[in-house]
Amino acid sequence: MQPKTHSLRSYAFSQSIDMVELARKYTSSQSSIDPKASLSAKIGEDGHVFIFNHGSVVFWNVPAEVQQEGLNQLLGLDPVPTLKPISDTFVVLEQAGPVQVEFNRLIIDRLNPDRMEVIASTLAQSTSMEYYESLVEEAWKQVDEMLIAMRHSGTNRWFLGPVNRRIAEALTLRSSVVRVLHLLDKPDLIWEDKIMDEIYGDLRAMFDLPERFQALEYKLQLIQQTLEVLVEAIRDRRLYWLELTIVLLILFEIIMTFVK
Repeated sequence: MQPKTHSLRSYAFSQSIDMVELARKYTSSQSSIDPKASLSAKIGEDGHVFIFNHGSVVFWNVPAEVQQEGLNQLLGLDPVPTLKPISDTFVVLEQAGPVQVEFNRLIIDRLNPDRMEVIASTLAQSTSMEYYESLVEEAWKQVDEMLIAMRHSGTNRWFLGPVNRRIAEALTLRSSVVRVLHLLDKPDLIWEDKIMDEIYGDLRAMFDLPERFQALEYKLQLIQQTLEVLVEAIRDRRLYWLELTIVLLILFEIIMTFVK
């Protein structure tokens, strides 16, 4: 078999995709990993697209202009895009010989639809992780600005509502990250393919998926804890003013009594 190079490009652009609506736009094939969470479709003679409900898409041997057209259609499904799409590239070299996982390249002896979907899914996970890392960095930047302002003024000037909304956003983001985590579980189809089982482990290690997820979890937990401290500070301030108001009212009553 002559060596063949496959070019992959993945995009992460959302925290979720409505797969039901998406299925109406594509003549898709049955997913081998999770029919409810992903779909695949053929583009042209040698191209494929793999779309995952956690907000990622992988184009396999698809020209750049066709990629952009497909991405624009997918972006139209997200009513509130939060970030610009994040992309990554990967190369699969199909040739006889031992399997090798190198930086941004996989050498494999033979491809089939199941192997292609596993490779695309792992690449999509990595790109989604980068997308969530950007979201977490933006969330931490906002919290850090609140802490800097509090350090300079010596007090907090926020109402409870906005801080509670930040906490809700952090919890929602954390839930989204955990939802992506279930995709890090080993697909059932890999158990029947020893070579793909080893490749899957090597790909996860190359993309540092477990370590990056742990880092995201730690940052999200830190953001949540920081916001909860701010909430307690706001409540203490409100309690202080409430107690002060009660003391002033009692003092006013005493003064009025003497006046009468």
